[in-house]
Amino acid sequence: MKKALWAFLCAATFLSDALAEEMSGAKEQTSNSLVLKNAQDALASGNYEKAFSGYHDAAVHDNNALAQFSLGLFYQNGWGRETNPVLACQWFEKAAQSGIPTAQHLTGVCFEQGTHQLEDPIAAANWFQKAAQAGHIHSYCHLANLLMTGRGFPKDPVKALELCRPAAQQGSIPAQIWMGKFYLQGDSAIRDKQEAYRWFATAAQKQAPEAFYYLGLILQADLSAKHAPREIRQMFEQAAALKYVPAYFQAGKHFYHAEPDPETNQLSAEHLAKAYLWLSASIQRSGNSEEITAAKVILEQILAVMPQTWLAELDQKVAQHLQEN
Repeated sequence: MKKALWAFLCAATFLSDALAEEMSGAKEQTSNSLVLKNAQDALASGNYEKAFSGYHDAAVHDNNALAQFSLGLFYQNGWGRETNPVLACQWFEKAAQSGIPTAQHLTGVCFEQGTHQLEDPIAAANWFQKAAQAGHIHSYCHLANLLMTGRGFPKDPVKALELCRPAAQQGSIPAQIWMGKFYLQGDSAIRDKQEAYRWFATAAQKQAPEAFYYLGLILQADLSAKHAPREIRQMFEQAAALKYVPAYFQAGKHFYHAEPDPETNQLSAEHLAKAYLWLSASIQRSGNSEEITAAKVILEQILAVMPQTWLAELDQKVAQHLQEN
């Protein structure tokens, strides 16, 4: 039920206003609007097949852009079917051609990554520009990344920052994370770890999972800070708790290497359990083979000292966390 509600909220963010506008139009549009409303209601209740069927009919027979965009979301997120990035991009592009800003942005990503067409940074830039001008402001940061990396355009890191900064200053969380990444990992001419930390901290105040992860990486690289090990664990654990998969391994690793209990000179029970939890989650979700191998090695060491009676409860917690993902 939680997954169905999440799916509904994701779709509703993009669909509700436009659907309301469509339903207030001429009588000949009423039937089409009802089809979309029924599809949206089905999505909200978790009936993915009925929802998909309704959106598909409207997308194919009526060339409805909202329905086309919705089909892209189905294939992108795996709602009731296997994920299919190629089909997702094909539907996003159809919707983008009708002027839906988020579809235009996602089409830009598709061309940038070469998902459904050959990689084409120029085409990607065109779609990012359209999306940004239509109000999808953090698309400017994707444009900026093309300039930062020199993909399809002459490299211009200063111009890249100028493009992305206004969206970040307006409160866009993705733009704030982009600014953090630019200052942390961008062209050497503009790198500034303090500025990177500032932007990630700003996004973290809004509970952005990726921001906590990058704050952990910055602290990890500067062990001279007071209480840094504890702060590193906190950052990675916060990102992991918010289901940012790359943080699972980092959180587990840092809990395993935490300072020992001063009374027993052994890892505390809390740290041992958390190391097991996050490393187990990493093995099940990470796409990084090196991380998975390293997590398995550490887990073997944990299992050698952890009471077997803990396993059932800890495994249940891991399963519950991943099921809610």
